[in-house]
Amino acid sequence: MSDVLNAIVALVGIILGFAGVALTFITFFAPGTIQKLALKNPKSWARVPSQVPGNTTYRHRIYSGFTIDVDFSEPVSDNDYFEPWMDALYRPDQRAASYYVTLFFNGLPMDRLLFLQYDGTRNFIPAPIPRHVEGKIYYSFSPEQRKFADIVGYDYFDRSFSEVADIITTSRYNPLFLSTYDDDLNERLESLNNSINAFKSKFYDLK
Repeated sequence: MSDVLNAIVALVGIILGFAGVALTFITFFAPGTIQKLALKNPKSWARVPSQVPGNTTYRHRIYSGFTIDVDFSEPVSDNDYFEPWMDALYRPDQRAASYYVTLFFNGLPMDRLLFLQYDGTRNFIPAPIPRHVEGKIYYSFSPEQRKFADIVGYDYFDRSFSEVADIITTSRYNPLFLSTYDDDLNERLESLNNSINAFKSKFYDLK
């Protein structure tokens, strides 16, 4: 009986040894493989204290070498971000800022995506990828963007990112006809100019 037990223990030890070697090889020589596994389940990530004041950091519960850092301390554009597709979103607060979201493995950057915080600070999503085709711009989101959004993104109405992405990609702003947008832009500029002239008239009347 003891011989059988010893054999089982030895076999388990061998299996665990091979598993450890395989995991070490994948971790250090094929981190991309682990990266795919790490991003697969957003519930496997937990928010942890950030080493940089103002930033937000997430760490994987199993593959602890992976962290995601949201660089809120250094905005790419601060409260003046705008692209035409944003008109498809409900955003009573017109302020919007963009930030980099970086995936690290043992402190080394593995991937970086641009995210947008819109309607003030109420929503946080990846900026869609534009593709120019014959005078049109098509906006879309990559599978990788969707995975990152499920981990670090948030929505004021508690909608999933898939719902928000559908609103953007199925809106009348996708595809965006550049000529139409140019006309729309001219209308906005003309309206702004009229408002300025009206203000000047009132100002001179007061004088």
